[in-house]
Amino acid sequence: MGIIRKQSLQSTFITYIGFGVGALNTLLFTKYVPAEIYGLTRLLGSVALIFFALASMGSATLLNKFYPYYRSHLAPERRDLFGIVLIISAIGYVLVVLGTFIFHDLIVRKYSANSALFVQYFYLLYPFTFFQLIFTLFEHFSNNQYRSIFPIFLKEVCFRIVTTLLIGLLLMQLLDNVQFLWSYSLIYALLAAALILYLKRENVLHFTFQISNVTRKLADKMISFNSLVFGGGLFIVISQNIDSLVVGSTMGLPSTASLEFNTFVSNVIQVPQRSMIAISIPILAQAWKEKDLNAIRRIYARSSFTLLIFSLLIFLLIWLNYESAFRILELKDIYWQGRYVVLFLGLSRVVELGTGVNQQILGTSNMWRFEFFTTIVLVTLSIPLSIWFIKMWGITGSAIAGLTSVTIYNGVRYFFLYYRFGMQPFTKYTLYVVLLAAGAWAFAEYLIRPENHFVRVALRSIFFVTAFLGPILFFNWSQDLTESWHKGTALVKKYLRK
Repeated sequence: MGIIRKQSLQSTFITYIGFGVGALNTLLFTKYVPAEIYGLTRLLGSVALIFFALASMGSATLLNKFYPYYRSHLAPERRDLFGIVLIISAIGYVLVVLGTFIFHDLIVRKYSANSALFVQYFYLLYPFTFFQLIFTLFEHFSNNQYRSIFPIFLKEVCFRIVTTLLIGLLLMQLLDNVQFLWSYSLIYALLAAALILYLKRENVLHFTFQISNVTRKLADKMISFNSLVFGGGLFIVISQNIDSLVVGSTMGLPSTASLEFNTFVSNVIQVPQRSMIAISIPILAQAWKEKDLNAIRRIYARSSFTLLIFSLLIFLLIWLNYESAFRILELKDIYWQGRYVVLFLGLSRVVELGTGVNQQILGTSNMWRFEFFTTIVLVTLSIPLSIWFIKMWGITGSAIAGLTSVTIYNGVRYFFLYYRFGMQPFTKYTLYVVLLAAGAWAFAEYLIRPENHFVRVALRSIFFVTAFLGPILFFNWSQDLTESWHKGTALVKKYLRK
């Protein structure tokens, strides 16, 4: 857990910098860029993720699962797994491109009425998907070399900084809409080149296309694993992006922009999880290989408690100050109409983070078949629920559907890990933290209500953070939080002494 905690803190710091830049981009989009253009970038991104899942054919997960065996038995230059992944993904990308031509008429019928710009600029998905595919594959390769920080920096910070520059050029009229959209679709090309150069400089970019004995021995298992994981991964991506597709098709690009804006706000809650996942996957895979269940239990319990604390802290701070933030920033009314997306998606993030790295534990174990079938359950619920709830409640319906399916999904995984391995992450302190967070939020929400919104944000935030984190640190409920606090205060004291 020490490696995970150390690198998680580094990557969380980097990722929050990225979210800060992303918040600036979102503000620029919402205040100065037409909602149709903002909605189009979001819709292109959602479709590109689905195309990526199709093109990669589950090979990224295959790499994470089986790379420890190659690391143990082969020299770096003889490890052919990544070469196989590149070949699979190249074939997948060609098939995706061919599929878009086959289904072109269907796409036009679904989106031409409410999202004509999406049909007009559909061709931008080809470079967007291709370079995102290349970057993501090399990102997973880098993670398996225990070098996860730089890829996180590229994805979370550099992508958004380049986007900021492009928005600035658009606002200064140095780029027109077409040039902006073309440039936006090529950002991953820049990131992929930077990552490849980094891996080469670190002298870890070693792989081959020559089939090894390890591949021959593991071929049947890898084919069986990948067949199921590909379907499961694809279903997950579809379920995560179905709301954008449905809203774009039925309600138009401005509503898509509102959905994506409020989704972005709720995604801030996921930053600690995203960092921990990237770092914990290779460590969990190695622990399963060595049959070290105690290590897995420790990671499960501590990740759950730490992520629960951070998710409650961030979610309740956001919801506590959301109205004030809108009034201070004077955002357009269309984005305020989607405010309850933040509430329900925020709750779903708390559920997801509070159950720890259960998905990664299952995905790196021999129980990945169960992970596939639970994914089928999620998709079976989320896709029809999203379509149905969006028709009933608009974009808020997509968030309610997300909360419902995520709660059921994580509940199934929780009970399976408890039944199969006797693992469960919760203690009495879990309940204490939830009650403490709810009490601190209620006090701040109903008793701290100055008319000046700047003052309101400041007073509410200071009170809530103090009332929530203070007891946790004082009673030492979380070892990770306490150690991080001591290290942070030590660094501050060292800096002040200079």
